[in-house]
Amino acid sequence: MSLFDQKTVCKYCVEEIKPCKDEGIQCLECNQTVHLRCLKRGSVPGGLHGDVFFTYKCAECSASGVEVFIRNKASWMQIIVLVLYHLREKRPGLARRGFFHWRHHVASFIDKNWDIIFPPDTKMKKKWRGTIAGTLSHFSPFIFVSGTSIFNEPAWWTLKYTSLSPYVITQLHAEMINEKGVLKSKKLKVPSDAELFHKVLGVYVEDEEYLQTFIVNTIQVDIKDDYDKVPAVRKPVRTKRKGCSSSLNNPRKLFKDGSASLDLPIKPLRTEPEEKVQSQINCPKKEVTENAEGIKLYDPFCHYNTSLNKLAYLRGTSLYTKITGGIRREPFLSPYSEIYLKPYIRRDTEVFPAWLKLMAEIQLTVNTKYDDDYELPPRAPIDYTYVQPEHIPAINSLCNQFFWPGIDLTDSLKYPDFSCVVLYKRLIVGFAFLVPDVSYTENYMSFCFTRPGWRNCGIGRFMVYHLIQTSLGKDITLHVSINNPALFLYQKFGFKVEKVVLDFYDKYLICDYNDKSKHAFFCRLER
Repeated sequence: MSLFDQKTVCKYCVEEIKPCKDEGIQCLECNQTVHLRCLKRGSVPGGLHGDVFFTYKCAECSASGVEVFIRNKASWMQIIVLVLYHLREKRPGLARRGFFHWRHHVASFIDKNWDIIFPPDTKMKKKWRGTIAGTLSHFSPFIFVSGTSIFNEPAWWTLKYTSLSPYVITQLHAEMINEKGVLKSKKLKVPSDAELFHKVLGVYVEDEEYLQTFIVNTIQVDIKDDYDKVPAVRKPVRTKRKGCSSSLNNPRKLFKDGSASLDLPIKPLRTEPEEKVQSQINCPKKEVTENAEGIKLYDPFCHYNTSLNKLAYLRGTSLYTKITGGIRREPFLSPYSEIYLKPYIRRDTEVFPAWLKLMAEIQLTVNTKYDDDYELPPRAPIDYTYVQPEHIPAINSLCNQFFWPGIDLTDSLKYPDFSCVVLYKRLIVGFAFLVPDVSYTENYMSFCFTRPGWRNCGIGRFMVYHLIQTSLGKDITLHVSINNPALFLYQKFGFKVEKVVLDFYDKYLICDYNDKSKHAFFCRLER
C-alpha cells in the first residue's frame, strides 16, 4: 500500500500530512512521518524547500538521541526539479517573469550547494553542467517549460506544474516508468513520455488546482523588454483535461479530496495613479500608448504601486502611518536567507542631528521662561533595523514625496537582509535598500534616503556601510543624479563612475516634477 492510499499524521503535532502543502519525512525505524516544520532541528540539512530525499531517523529511534539524515542518491531530473522548486519559493526575485536561467541560476546553485544536494561520495564530473541542459530538454515539455517563445532565448526554464512538490513529481515519474515497463512486457504500443506522464497525472491527481500549468496561471501578458514594443493583453488560455482511460490497474489517488479549483477572473492592474497618467498626457515630452493601461512592467530599477488591498491603501494615507514605524523585539526569519535576523542592527546614542538640536533649543527657550532649573529630558537613541511590514506605508510615503509618485517597496520584504531602516522612537528618518542578484555577480542599490534635518550626521554613511557589508564578494551598482551631493558619499566608499546615463530619470519624473537633474551617473563598487 502506497503512502498516498491512507491518511498519515505527524508524529509530533498529530496533524495530517498533506502532499504538496504540508509534507513530511518518514522515519526508517518506527515508520512514522514527521512534518518538515516539526523536525527537532528546525529543517532538513541545507533547508531546501520541499526536500524530503533523505533516509531519516527520528530522535527517539536514533542511538545518539538526535535526528539523523542521510542524503539519498537522486537522478538529475529530481535534483533540477528540487532546485527550481526551491528557487521559485525562496528566491523569486531571481526569476525573469517566473523563469530561471539554467546556467546562472540552476547550475550556479548546484555548484554552490553540491555537498548539500548530493551524497558525500559523489564526485563532480567535468561536464556536469551539460547534463543539466540535456535533462531540461529531455523532460520538456511535460515536466519543464522553456522560455524560448517568450524571450527568444533557449536558456530560461521553469516547472510546468508549479503546485506539485518535487516528491510528488518524482512519484509520478516513477509510476510513468512502471507503466512503460508494463506496456513493453505486454508488447503493446508505448506512447511518448509526455503522453504517458499526462496519462499518469490524470489518474493519480484529481484536484484541478494541482493540474494547472505554469503557462495557464502565470503568463497572462507576453511583454517585451522594450517599452515601445508592448503588445496587447492576451486572455488567459484555459484548457480542460479529458478523463484518462488507461491500462493502469487499481490506480491509487495522490489526492483524495478533489476540491473545486479557484478559477477567479484576473483583471489587469493599473501600474500608475490617475494623476500621473493625466500629467503624462499633458506633458509634451511624453506619449502614452494605448496599451500602457493594464500592463505591469517588471524592471529591477523600477518600483510601482501595486497594492491590491484597499485597507492597506487607506491606512497608508493616514498621517500617523505615513511617518511612523515600529521595532520588533524578537528575531524574525528572513524569507531570502532563511536565517533569523536580530531586531536591531545598531543603536546610536551619540549622534545629535540638526532637527533634534532645533527641538532642544525650542524646549529650552520656552521652558526656561517659567523654570530656571529646567533640564531637557533624556534623548532617545537612533535605531538601525531591518525592514518590517509596518515600515512599508511610511517608506512608500517618503519615496512618493521625495522621489517620484507610484513607488512601492513591498517587494523589499522578500529580502530584508539587504535593507536598513533608521528610526528615532517611531519616526522613520532614513532607509536604504539593496536589490540582490540583479546579475550573477552584482547587487543594485535602489534607494538611499535621509530626512532633511537629519543629514550630515553619519546616518546615511552607516546605512551605505551596512549594505556594503551584506554584499561581500559581489559588485554593487547604483544610479545617482548628477547634481546629487550623495555622489561624494559614495565615492568615499570606493564607488567609481562608469558612465553617464542621459535622461535616466526621464521615465520616472513627470515633466518638471522637481528640480533634480534627469541625467544620472552609473557607479560601481568593485569587489
